[in-house]
Amino acid sequence: MSKYIRIFCLTVFLSGFLFFIFGSIFMSGGDPAEEAVYTIGMIIIILLSFLITQIFYLIHLFNKKL
Repeated sequence: MSKYIRIFCLTVFLSGFLFFIFGSIFMSGGDPAEEAVYTIGMIIIILLSFLITQIFYLIHLFNKKL
């Protein structure tokens, strides 16, 4: 189980880091909707990271049965 927690944390941190790096490059600031974009973007990153972790778990489960 700790393997999948590590995968989840790694994908969240790496994706969040890249999101904020590229977000600061492409968004110059001063727009009130920028905070909403960051919030929605982080929610999407967390949900996709959870999905990636579940896919790794399913792959491991199927390989275990075969």
